[in-house]
Amino acid sequence: MITIIGGGPVGCYTGYLLAKAGFKVEIFEEHGIIGKPFQCTGIVTNSFKNIIKLRKEFLVNILDKVKVFAPNNDFVELKLKKEEFVIDRVKFDQYLANKSINAGTSVHLNHKFVGKEKDKIIIKDLKNKKFKKINYKILIGADGPLSQVAKTFSLYGKRKFFVGHQVRVKFKTYPDCYETYFGKNFPNFFGWVVPESDKVARIGLAAKTNSVLFFNKFLNMKNIKEKDIIDRQSGIIPIYNSTIKTQKDNVFLVGDAATQVKATTGGGLICGLTTAQCLAESIIKNEDYEKYWRKKVEKDLRLHLMIRNILNRFTDKDYNYLIKLTKKERVKKIIERYDRDFPMKILFKLLVHEPRFLLFLGKLF
Repeated sequence: MITIIGGGPVGCYTGYLLAKAGFKVEIFEEHGIIGKPFQCTGIVTNSFKNIIKLRKEFLVNILDKVKVFAPNNDFVELKLKKEEFVIDRVKFDQYLANKSINAGTSVHLNHKFVGKEKDKIIIKDLKNKKFKKINYKILIGADGPLSQVAKTFSLYGKRKFFVGHQVRVKFKTYPDCYETYFGKNFPNFFGWVVPESDKVARIGLAAKTNSVLFFNKFLNMKNIKEKDIIDRQSGIIPIYNSTIKTQKDNVFLVGDAATQVKATTGGGLICGLTTAQCLAESIIKNEDYEKYWRKKVEKDLRLHLMIRNILNRFTDKDYNYLIKLTKKERVKKIIERYDRDFPMKILFKLLVHEPRFLLFLGKLF
């Protein structure tokens, strides 16, 4: 029996891959509805299509441009090399849950993992308020940034987080272009406006501290009134930590539970689905999961963390200068030529063709 804690997209996709391979799989999800509460911008890069077939049932919008704003309100508009997608995370999560169920997985809602006792785990049935002791052969923690599985099995380590806030609002915008905002009003991260259509957008930001204060300032900046707000979301985003162990005997961590998230953007969906593939293949082939996923994914995660550490040292003056440089035609062409999923290619070309970018690299030291 393979037991997965967490019925989010990473847990359900892992369950689907293992059930399809013939394993008996159970997923325990503490919430009563898959996909809720919704805690994500819902924007994914084109590489998403390499993992999951894009379907109309969860596709909300297609984007081909991004505007990047500096603190002085200067901006550069960039054409994306490949289209990016806005998805409905509730419908997407439920799509993966149904795929997993159809492959043979048993999904139990309103069931919360609370700990272990000897060789069994303890699950609380939140509806009946009863505790169950369950045998498991393999236990997978796909239970998010504050993973109780990680805590219970001494895999939690030292973790840091961004706190994100977002609203869906009635807001006139260009439906094919999303916006990002940087500077002291968006400390250690950034703000975003992601259009669902020309009339509705997702507006939000994340920060390490005082996130509500900065979020409210951003809403005021965008002149968002309470009557414009359709709904609100908030959640925490783990910052990647390479020292966290993701495997201990027959217990594994995957996705946000393993901090497998890009530190530049907070994007964890594509990375989580990729490491879910690594985990499933490791179990199927009886290979070392820790070595397998690190070989495939960790270099990119470390690069994103390095870039985040550089950006964290930027002043408003640095951001203003960066946008000024980026507006130069030769720089725009380099950035537009490469997919943002592969920042090393962009950085290398920028340093070759525009040496002034070395000034920013010096921020790392």
